[in-house]
Amino acid sequence: MADHDLLACSSAHKTSLSAATAHTHPPSLLTSAEPCFTLSPDRVEARQITERGGNTVDEQTVLSDKEKLTALVYGDTFSLYDDHAFDEFVRPLYRRLDANSIPRSTFHSARCLDAGCGGGRGSVLMAECGAREVVAVDLSEKNVACLRQRARARGLSTITCLRNSLMDLPFRDDAFDVVWCNGVLHHTADPDRGLREITRVLKPGGRLWLYLYGAGGVYWRVIYWIRETLSRADLRRTIYQLRLMGMPVRRIAEWIDDWFVPYLRTYTADDVTSRLAELGHQHTDPLAYGMGYDTSQRKVGADATEQELMGEGDLRFFCVKAGPSSGHQSPLPDPPGGHGSAYQDAPCVARADKPLRRIAAALTALETHADTDPQAYRVLVCRLVHERVRGLLETDGPLDLPAYIDYLSRLADLLDEMAS
Repeated sequence: MADHDLLACSSAHKTSLSAATAHTHPPSLLTSAEPCFTLSPDRVEARQITERGGNTVDEQTVLSDKEKLTALVYGDTFSLYDDHAFDEFVRPLYRRLDANSIPRSTFHSARCLDAGCGGGRGSVLMAECGAREVVAVDLSEKNVACLRQRARARGLSTITCLRNSLMDLPFRDDAFDVVWCNGVLHHTADPDRGLREITRVLKPGGRLWLYLYGAGGVYWRVIYWIRETLSRADLRRTIYQLRLMGMPVRRIAEWIDDWFVPYLRTYTADDVTSRLAELGHQHTDPLAYGMGYDTSQRKVGADATEQELMGEGDLRFFCVKAGPSSGHQSPLPDPPGGHGSAYQDAPCVARADKPLRRIAAALTALETHADTDPQAYRVLVCRLVHERVRGLLETDGPLDLPAYIDYLSRLADLLDEMAS
């Protein structure tokens, strides 16, 4: 997709976070399926969905308001990727496999499920690594349509696309050799139910790639501040504003994810590994290595302060389903408030709170000025706050928290001056 065509990617109507999350309903158990290509006999399930119980499900997918917003967040951002941006989006996945000595041959001749495919980079990776079949499942109709188009353009005829919720997958038990679930479950209405489902459809001896957000650290502290700051912002207008600022597509997709997705939970490694083991998985230690900006990678060999600033680190796993579930005594935590595992940040992480409070107060003061656009200022400031902490994570060496606090303080000074 050419860059000048990107303005056509969002439809005319607008959806605000407050409107889309006004009511919450149970996640849908219905599915709608349309294959990418002619299916071999063992792939008919992805079209007719008759594998479980012998019944064909309704072709209409009914989504809750929060599921609709989740589909909107990812559909309106992942659809912006042109071929070059998409290739850059896939590259870190290969890097993480190689860094953790996971052979690409794992996917060769395997039947694979991409559970929550998003833009489809996991599907493309597995297909490029020689998978016999990749079934890509996602809530977003736009993501499903975009992946179909991308698969055709790349000649990846082994990819089949299906719109469905992960809460009740329409596949028989033990259906897949590999399940790929990358950064998805923490955005669902019931992460533990989703984890049980993807475990159910994985064969004994099959491999599970799982990525969940690790709790704590300066990055998530900043993100939760941004989410509160933009809680009344219009999603699609925000996407346009970031594009008008010249933000790269990859950044827009990443940030809109963090800023607007209705469910955002983070977990401790102990909570996740305990649950994985209880569900019958082995080799449940989090993967340490990856891209330089991965908080898990930054923790390797780091001093105590850096460890605290990174929190639990990114939680990526490559497990083996070794046996049946032993019970449900340790489900993924999901207390009221929707933040996942209980976690107490170290005092050093909270040092950014004071300038962030000053920035929030100045933004509120600016809203009293008749000549200001409250959302425009909030989006601009959140972009600056997010961009700077992300840049520090991408810089070699320990994260320079004093420099970040100084930057936030100067930003607060400027906003105070504007509001006076």
